[in-house]
Amino acid sequence: MSELDEHLLPAERQEREALAAAFREVFSLPSGKRVLFWMLEQCAIYREAFAGEAVSTTHYALGLQGAGRKLIAKLDEVDQRFYPTLLLEIATIKAIDREVATNTRSEDDDVDA
Repeated sequence: MSELDEHLLPAERQEREALAAAFREVFSLPSGKRVLFWMLEQCAIYREAFAGEAVSTTHYALGLQGAGRKLIAKLDEVDQRFYPTLLLEIATIKAIDREVATNTRSEDDDVDA
């Protein structure tokens, strides 16, 4: 138990544990990993925030990235292996998606012939 946990009320501790269990459940499924990665992509984590003279656009991107960093921090709080594992496994999931798409196109080409 961390020092922070010692200062939580029992209801707050229970809520934190329930949320951690929910993250573990979501993370245990390939579809859950796909959704988590999609959420991080929507938070502009993997894009440059600076938009030149468009200061409001830069601020908007920084706000999105802040939300993404909170999600990564929560993943790290639950299990420090989650985010690195997500990055490795999403690469595998995307490779499988590309292979399926290629095979589907090949089958469509065979039908047209």
